[in-house]
Amino acid sequence: FFLSHWFRGHNNPRYAELLPRLPRVDAYLAMLSDRRALRGLQYRVLLRPLRPRLEPRLVRLGARRYHGLFTTDNEQIPYFRGPVVSDVDDPRFTERDAAQLGSPQVQAYVVTEERAARAFEALGVEKQHYVIPQGVDFSSFRPGDVEAVAQRRRAPGDFVVGYMAAWLLVGGDRGGENPLYNAEHLLELWREIRACVPRAQLWLLGGASKALEERARAVGGVVFFGRVPREELLAHVANFDVGLYPRTKDQGIQSVKIAEYMGAGVPTVAYDYDVTQVVRTAAAGMLVESAREFVDAVVRLAEDDAMRRALAETAGAYGRSLDWRILAERYNEVLDLHIPVASR
Repeated sequence: FFLSHWFRGHNNPRYAELLPRLPRVDAYLAMLSDRRALRGLQYRVLLRPLRPRLEPRLVRLGARRYHGLFTTDNEQIPYFRGPVVSDVDDPRFTERDAAQLGSPQVQAYVVTEERAARAFEALGVEKQHYVIPQGVDFSSFRPGDVEAVAQRRRAPGDFVVGYMAAWLLVGGDRGGENPLYNAEHLLELWREIRACVPRAQLWLLGGASKALEERARAVGGVVFFGRVPREELLAHVANFDVGLYPRTKDQGIQSVKIAEYMGAGVPTVAYDYDVTQVVRTAAAGMLVESAREFVDAVVRLAEDDAMRRALAETAGAYGRSLDWRILAERYNEVLDLHIPVASR
């Protein structure tokens, strides 16, 4: 049994990729609008007031029919009496979260990096855990599509740096203060990069605000692609010469963006945070301490083709191990072990 709210183009590709590959999981999804403004209204008017009362009832009803629960929301755990496996890809490390994971019905939990499990263990969680990282969907990735994007959008001699996010915003935009979506620092870096590498282009994949587009026009060299369908995403990312991860806060546990950069064989330049350590582990790019070092790293990769190709090769080799088809097989093994099929 799986219960969640959902919308087309879901911001969390982990579950968009996992759920169709978990044949034992019956997903019950409350569908919301894919239009951001309408979805926000649905959250405020329907989901926020009704969910605290309705969801516990739905989980209890699920427990009558299903032997086990697969959840991505630990708040559901107290209401399911059978065995539970929880996927914790965005942990909060609170005492409440730890208490829920420590519930008797929880058989195991899954994290994207070992350090998340260590943090839960420090809070007293003693349950079995598994590490299944963020993955990459290679099912629709074809070299011919990469070349088609290049023919449409690249010119000989272009040096393309790229970044992607669900939303690309600035302060003053709704949600623009969220570091996940604020692109102001990215533009600051880009101004310096372009001054050093005039042939460079910045490709931005995601829903950009008009305010960001106006600021980008003032800098120049920025190409906006809008929201790219997930089945076309890697073909665009594979056209990056360097993938940027310019977030100024160490937020989250593991980045889907970096996994997809590696999957496409693209070296990454990022700040040196816990969330970006996979870049070092995989020898998949360069980690830096300051904005000046960030710019210098991109410029160096623009000038050193051999270094860039070497990092691209190691990034791609590591990225292939993140194929969602492989990771989903591991996930099915976890579910089979901890929520065995109930005897009739």
